[in-house]
Amino acid sequence: MGRAEKVSSIVLVAFGLFVAFYSRQYLKLGRMITPGAGFLPYWIGIALAVLGAIWFLKTRISRSGSGAGGEESVAGDAATETKALRARLLSKFLPGVLLVILYAWLFEKAGYLFSTALFMLGWQKLVEKEGWRKTAVIAVLSAGCMYALFSYLLKVYLPTGTWFS
Repeated sequence: MGRAEKVSSIVLVAFGLFVAFYSRQYLKLGRMITPGAGFLPYWIGIALAVLGAIWFLKTRISRSGSGAGGEESVAGDAATETKALRARLLSKFLPGVLLVILYAWLFEKAGYLFSTALFMLGWQKLVEKEGWRKTAVIAVLSAGCMYALFSYLLKVYLPTGTWFS
């Protein structure tokens, strides 16, 4: 996984630098007391670049520190890692992406509360592979608590949905 991690960390550094550059050039940064629209994206970009650089260095150090086990063991490890990555991609990543797309599509139509509960239900069952009881508790509590937080405490408008109006 060494090469994939190196490439990923370099992409993360590049993306972080792009976000920081874009935020500084095209958005108003402001100051700590009066932040502008680009303040948070700028610092997030810097943080991504720093974390990507740390990841790159960690990958480099762990790669050089590991002993050479011969070409045969490296080829076997690479094949095993590729199969494991493919299995992880199919079992967690794709369902997660599809659930986020479904959540975004349902958000305005079905409303915040229903779409969030459905999203959490799907996430717990499809991605985390939890049991039904735990899934139901997490879905109801997370949707309800977040609704209370945003709607009542922060006074943020949350869509009620066009299907139920």
